[in-house]
Amino acid sequence: MGEVKPSLQDNPRGALEQYIIALQSESKMARKQALAKINEEIFENPANSDCDLTTVFPEVYAYVLKSFSDPSEACRDVSAAIISNFIEKLPLNDYYLTYILPVIVRRIGCPEIVEESEEIRLTLIQLVHKILDKYKVVHLLSPFINDLTSILTKTVTDPFPKVKLEACECIIAVTKNLQRDFHFQCENYVKPIISNFAHQHYRVRVAAIKAIGAVVNSGNGKCFEMSITPMAEKLFDENNQVRLQVTLEVGNWMLNYRDRYSFWHKMIPLLLTSLSDVMEDIRETASSFWRDVGLQYMEENEEDLKKKADFLKDVPTHYPANITRPNMGCRTLAQHNIGKIVPAIVREMDGWQADARLRVAQLLCWLILCAEEGSTQHAQTIVKAMLRGAGDEDNRVILEIKRTGELFGYFINPTTWWPLLEADVDSWPALLVIANIIKGSQAELLKEKVLEELCRELADPDRCRTRKPKYQTELLHVCEALMDVCGDACTAVANDLFTINFTVYAMPFDNQIQFMAISNLDKLRYIEKCGKTLTTLYEKHIGRILAGITSDALTWSILTPDRCLLKCVMLHSGSAMGAQLHLIAPLLKESLAPSKVDPEVKLKIFTTLSTVLVQRQTNFRKCDTDKLEAFLNIVIEEVILPNLVWTAGRTAEAIRTAAVACLCSALQDNPPIDDVLIAEQGGDGDTGDTEVNLFPTKESLAPFLDKMVPLLVGLVDDNSTLTRQHALRAICCLATLASRRGCFTAEILHKLYFGVVKRLDDSSDKVRSYAVQTLCALFSRRPEPYDTVLYGAHIDAVYSAMLIHLDDTDEGFRKQMLEALVKLSDIDSPLLMKKVKSNIHIYRNKAAYERLSSHLEKLLLTTANNS
Repeated sequence: MGEVKPSLQDNPRGALEQYIIALQSESKMARKQALAKINEEIFENPANSDCDLTTVFPEVYAYVLKSFSDPSEACRDVSAAIISNFIEKLPLNDYYLTYILPVIVRRIGCPEIVEESEEIRLTLIQLVHKILDKYKVVHLLSPFINDLTSILTKTVTDPFPKVKLEACECIIAVTKNLQRDFHFQCENYVKPIISNFAHQHYRVRVAAIKAIGAVVNSGNGKCFEMSITPMAEKLFDENNQVRLQVTLEVGNWMLNYRDRYSFWHKMIPLLLTSLSDVMEDIRETASSFWRDVGLQYMEENEEDLKKKADFLKDVPTHYPANITRPNMGCRTLAQHNIGKIVPAIVREMDGWQADARLRVAQLLCWLILCAEEGSTQHAQTIVKAMLRGAGDEDNRVILEIKRTGELFGYFINPTTWWPLLEADVDSWPALLVIANIIKGSQAELLKEKVLEELCRELADPDRCRTRKPKYQTELLHVCEALMDVCGDACTAVANDLFTINFTVYAMPFDNQIQFMAISNLDKLRYIEKCGKTLTTLYEKHIGRILAGITSDALTWSILTPDRCLLKCVMLHSGSAMGAQLHLIAPLLKESLAPSKVDPEVKLKIFTTLSTVLVQRQTNFRKCDTDKLEAFLNIVIEEVILPNLVWTAGRTAEAIRTAAVACLCSALQDNPPIDDVLIAEQGGDGDTGDTEVNLFPTKESLAPFLDKMVPLLVGLVDDNSTLTRQHALRAICCLATLASRRGCFTAEILHKLYFGVVKRLDDSSDKVRSYAVQTLCALFSRRPEPYDTVLYGAHIDAVYSAMLIHLDDTDEGFRKQMLEALVKLSDIDSPLLMKKVKSNIHIYRNKAAYERLSSHLEKLLLTTANNS
């Protein structure tokens, strides 16, 4: 008969003897099969399902645990599975752990990696997790806290991510199962866990954050101190789940951490930062935690907050729109801790990382919203932080500072913040902060002191006359905010507001800034109720601008503020300029008469003056006749005419050109009144029915002719083509105007025409064309009666010169000359006919001479019939 196999129940050693012996074999396969048979016999054989494992374990544990160090990975794997099955089925008893845990420590809990297989390390840490789960309801694990610490602090830094994840779960289990003893070892866990915060797998980072949250909740204050900074850094993690986990853990600390009252100032910034996260679910989670923290704080401090709660209004009347007010607990926490947080924000504002600066700017915004009036005593530090943020190169940071400033204005009295910012109004970041604080301030409080002082400071020429684009922009934003908030109260400082905005309008950095300035001026017009357009506003304030132009014109350059202001007044004030001619005339004289003034400045002002004179119907329609006459006397005699005198040099040539062009503008006469369409004038809806004439009478024009005519004759021969053109135009305008005023004499005609005739041979076609037009203008307006006998030589000279040019090479010029001869043929028709007949055979342009001859014959016949 065969030998009967012993029963596992009755004789565990005997039943497993052959397998235990096989474990000593040199063959890996034999050892693996022996371990597999042991596992099968104990845990898978149905006959042994009711076997008492407490009698089996003492017989085999030594051999199985020894296999944990087997050279074969397969053997180590099966041995770990056997121990895992024992843990699962054995009753709770620390006796078993006494043998198992030290072996695991030797495999995965030593400073050096003993277990080389990642899969086996994972199996072993899963075995530890199973032990922790099995023994979580009793205190049998307390003696093994050191072993567990050795295992978990090593495996949490394991290179294999799955081992890290399992180790983090085990650490969380240890903090729950060993709450009474964990604080003795808690500090040993922090650094190993934090080392995973930079791991490339986001799941590992999430698990590490969760583990550190559990360690801090169950540990001492030092654990918190070691963890809070790395946790704050993870708020910048690119993965949403990581940031969400940080929010969850910090919120949990604020609700449940034993020593939370000692660390409010370190936890609040993290939770408030999450309120501004880009992901909505993170913001909602943080908001829920913050609300719960505030409510819990109110419950825990009910006695201290009772009086405050009884007399506190629900929502102040002056509160930001569309914002839910934080509960009293949140507000109290922020008020108690803002003084510790804001200095850190100031330091971070100087950091090199843009994202960090953005987050602290958002944090500052939330702090002020929660602290409300409680931030008053820390206003200086808050203002310092806002100034640094306002000057940031990142527009996202600036946007948050704008929001912060507006909230600051809602809760802080102007008498508090204005002294803190008054000294910094020379910098654009300060103006940015002030503009946004004003938006949130109450108009009644601004009117008391700040409105007047702020406008006076900003209207200072050293400030409002800057050309820096950012400063100009923020200057306009401050003015806009004041007018939007204070409304009609701004009439008290209207002069200063006008000075600021008009100055920027006169010398803007770009078109956008100029548009902002004109928009502000329009707002001021509405506040002061100055009609429908800006003209009436200019009438009230433009005199102050002109009176403020006091610098020496010899020092002016093209960018000098005083020059820009003068130009802007002359070009844009319209009829408002008429009442200020007594101020404008001396400025023109000072800037245009001296020869040492910058030539470029002279050219710009002459161009501006020319535009003013052309637009006389608008600019002078409200001006007194006496004032206009005095103005013109200065402009022509002391400004224009001195600049027409020839001097050497290209610069002087350019100035003569500008001066004679300006003279043309002055001499242009208005068309007859019945040909003028009476259009709407000015900008206030009123119409002007009076025509403006710069030289309305003979007496107003005649005094200038003696000086003007010789200068124009000389300018006709100027080296500059453009000067010659303008000189001919000026002679034409002068002839027309003098003829209408009855002071165009034959003497003046004869002085002027000779130079014009010479221009028929000019090198410039345009000048030649202007010369023909000017001759027509001069002789068609000859004084009547015109003695052709007495002045025959002059007429002969003109006809002779013109006839020669009928043979000009330019066909267009020939046609123009023919038309001119036809037009002037009535001066002395017989003389012209005689000259045509006597020389017709020597000219090439037969058709022109024949047409002219035909015209003269008809003209002579008509004359004979009439006589």
